Amino acid sequence: MIVGLLALGYIFISALIIFNVEPSTFPNFFDALYWATISLTTVGYGDIYAVSTTGKIITMISSFLGIAIVALPAGIITAGYMKEIKEL
Repeated sequence: MIVGLLALGYIFISALIIFNVEPSTFPNFFDALYWATISLTTVGYGDIYAVSTTGKIITMISSFLGIAIVALPAGIITAGYMKEIKEL
């Protein structure tokens, strides 16, 4: 639950930042929200992307944070399950 809330917060904050940094690339908040979701999941369709240097820096930071938010908790949860399985 905490990971889900953290991911949602991350998506909204990233969307707000990119929406304000690149208004010409992201003309509405939904486009920015879509970009943030795609960046968090590291899918990266390439249909919407940052153009300015600042936007590209935000994209890089956002992608790394997305990996951390998704991969680290997944690894911790998996390790917990593996520990329980070995104890059976």
